Amino acid sequence: MSILLLTRPQPPELFSEALRALLPGETLWESADAADAAAVEAIIAWQLKPGVLLRYPNLRLICATAAGVEKITAMPDLRDNVMVMRVVDPLVNTGLAQYVLLMALRHMRSLQLFEAQQRAHDWTRHRPPDPYSLTAGILGMGEVGRTVAAALQIAGFNVRGWSRTPKDVPGIAMSDGADGLRSCLAQSNYLVCALPLTPQTRGLLNRDTLAMLPRGAYVINVARGGHVVEPDLVALLDSGHLGGAALDVQDTEPLPPASPLWDHPAITITPHIAAQASVATVSAQFAANWQRLRAGRSLVNVIDGTLGY
Repeated sequence: MSILLLTRPQPPELFSEALRALLPGETLWESADAADAAAVEAIIAWQLKPGVLLRYPNLRLICATAAGVEKITAMPDLRDNVMVMRVVDPLVNTGLAQYVLLMALRHMRSLQLFEAQQRAHDWTRHRPPDPYSLTAGILGMGEVGRTVAAALQIAGFNVRGWSRTPKDVPGIAMSDGADGLRSCLAQSNYLVCALPLTPQTRGLLNRDTLAMLPRGAYVINVARGGHVVEPDLVALLDSGHLGGAALDVQDTEPLPPASPLWDHPAITITPHIAAQASVATVSAQFAANWQRLRAGRSLVNVIDGTLGY
């Protein structure tokens, strides 16, 4: 039996090298074209195209290389007897928190204004707002959200958190449900999306919900592009209700060259680079679960199919 590596845009050769050291003797395929489909028991993948899983009748385990797993769990041909695991990499949470803090401070400290003044040789001083007067709302208070919250608190922001269901996070004012979402949004000068993408959260940030933010609010999305209805975001930026947005994720990736998001003066676009699990971490956690599976033991970090995370 064998393991198929569908890890692009990360080169499968990197995973193959790491896995050969961890799982000597296992057969590894670096492309679908080369693989013996009937022999494939496990797939390591960033995303899967609809229909591809039908080729592998003996598939037992899929390992997602990304923190989010919706590119895999949303596949209509995913069988109930195939387990999907996610990778937990503390450095991913740190990277996401760094990105959020970078974008929040860049906006709060008016860095774009000072860059423009530098180009104009203009030495005008502007006093930044007191961060303690600003509230950052975080949607999704799992491991990522809690790490982001800690970074923002250290930088001086007031922090609120929201989750779909009740959750207690020490040191954070929490809310939940529809009423809690309205309350959180209404107080958030900075809004951070750190939610898993599920049918319940897709399109959550739309014209109605984004309009609940205070005038001039800044939106930072490090979760999934599908959370944001992009035309609604652009409309609220154009109207002046929102002050800007940093989008590390977009609804269509790669972002098409014709997308209006590229050239909007109030939007910062990055190509899904806020944080990535390392090859070593993905390989080690997959190898550990693979060995558990072979030994008939229970696996860790397996996705709950009813929740999607």
